[in-house]
Amino acid sequence: MQITISANNLTVSDRFRGYVADRAPKIESFFHQSAELVIKVTRHDHSRGAGPEDEVVLVTHSGSETLRSHASASDKFAAFDVAFDKLLEQLRRNSDKRKVHRGKHSVPGASELSASDFAALDIEPVNADLLLRNKKLRGE
Repeated sequence: MQITISANNLTVSDRFRGYVADRAPKIESFFHQSAELVIKVTRHDHSRGAGPEDEVVLVTHSGSETLRSHASASDKFAAFDVAFDKLLEQLRRNSDKRKVHRGKHSVPGASELSASDFAALDIEPVNADLLLRNKKLRGE
């Protein structure tokens, strides 16, 4: 997976790059082909009120599929975590849409077999007299 990190109004530390690299393999499991993760970190300095706020935008590209999530927080790590969780949820829902949820795609269980299915198996019943005789010989 190719990871691209860009920043506006701040510098991206090696610690943040390592944090992203540790979390990125979770995204790879949803893609069957090569994917790209683009991360944009922007610091907004609000003149009134709370002070600086970091916004993180995550965009994934794989084939013709593009997903995007973003979040804002006072810390870029917290903003990344929120955006990353949103992106994982989108990827999970998207991969779930591709699955076939109907039809006969599994082997029937014992509860799904009917009496007519057992008739074709050619099973002989146990001889009750033979069972009683064996029990007497064993002393039961």
